[in-house]
Amino acid sequence: EDGFSSSAPLDAEAARRQAMRSNAEVLEMLGDIRSADDRPPENALFVCKLNPATRADDLEIIFSRFGRVTSSDVIKDAATGDSLCYAFVWFAERESTEAAYFKMDNALIDDRRIRVDFSQSVRGLFGKYRTQGARGDADAAREADEAGGGRRDGGG
Repeated sequence: EDGFSSSAPLDAEAARRQAMRSNAEVLEMLGDIRSADDRPPENALFVCKLNPATRADDLEIIFSRFGRVTSSDVIKDAATGDSLCYAFVWFAERESTEAAYFKMDNALIDDRRIRVDFSQSVRGLFGKYRTQGARGDADAAREADEAGGGRRDGGG
């Protein structure tokens, strides 16, 4: 044994974590996320490759067999209102989210084979943050809205 092989995976993992932390800090400085420590929610699924005809209500009914669905949002084009063929499904419990992930990935909905993954988006957290503004006050939020910076159109 050369003595280096056992530390190499740890060094690569530490470098990967440091790079992720640096990227998050840049996003925080740019105002894209509230805090570099924000993490995606554990009770939300990202669903893609949807049929354009699939609606949020349909997803809520389909996914509710795994537990209580608190919200389902099909993301739409802001200009046309057409489905972008992906959605987010929010559950009340993390266990329901996991069960839906394992059972629904590669399932057939409206003649389309969908893909399901755990949400990596912190947009829901960002939306709460933007209602108070980057400075954390209502005046900043009002300024952002007047400047066109406060998106509330549901478009991703």
